[in-house]
Amino acid sequence: MAERRNWTEAEVRAALALYLVTEFGRFHSRNPDIIRLAARLGRTAAAVALKLTNLAALDDSLPQKGMANASATDRRVWAEYLRAPEAVIAAYAQQSAAPMPGPGLAEAAAAFDHRGGGVRDSVVQTRVGQDLFRRTILTSYRNRCALTGIDDPRLLTASHILPWAEAPEMRMRPTNGICLNALHDRAFDRHLITFGEDWRMIVSPHLSADSRAQLVRGVDQPLEMPARFAPDAGFMQAHRQRFASA
Repeated sequence: MAERRNWTEAEVRAALALYLVTEFGRFHSRNPDIIRLAARLGRTAAAVALKLTNLAALDDSLPQKGMANASATDRRVWAEYLRAPEAVIAAYAQQSAAPMPGPGLAEAAAAFDHRGGGVRDSVVQTRVGQDLFRRTILTSYRNRCALTGIDDPRLLTASHILPWAEAPEMRMRPTNGICLNALHDRAFDRHLITFGEDWRMIVSPHLSADSRAQLVRGVDQPLEMPARFAPDAGFMQAHRQRFASA
């Protein structure tokens, strides 16, 4: 019998990076992304698929939990990601399945080391981190706008509830994101719309009647909740407070 090999923190980071951008229905050993990661880690595809399933147990927002046997290492890496996501961003950048936005970023990301310093590393990390956040949010929302159901990724944005510039510690927190279409993202970012405790859209009274009509057209339901990483109610309350004072 082969000796059982414990997962290292670096391996769990790699698995978490893949977990964040993989739909639940693709947590299986036939998934090409899982096969590639398994080959890089020297593990079986089944073992990697199981690790992704176990990581789901750490998401408190899920209506149904994953297998309740996440390891202490899993928990440390998950907590690290929420507190300081740089290492998981680096793991994401190293994965061959991760598309890198922008000209030349793929080559830059290949040499990216999260321990390094300097402006160049910071820019690469930020851009790769933005891509990871976007893919995480769009995956969680099944590549559909939570408000209108638009499903063309070219029209979708991973909207931050707490602004990127004002809450740097929450930039990569998945529960700080909502998948919105470009129009409603712009209005949300400028606090011209927000969402109530029932997750229904509230439109600013300071907009013109025509603008209000355009924003509410076809919107008659609350936000559709994601498969995982449901938006944080406390973050949304802070957004409503900014909306009320805008």
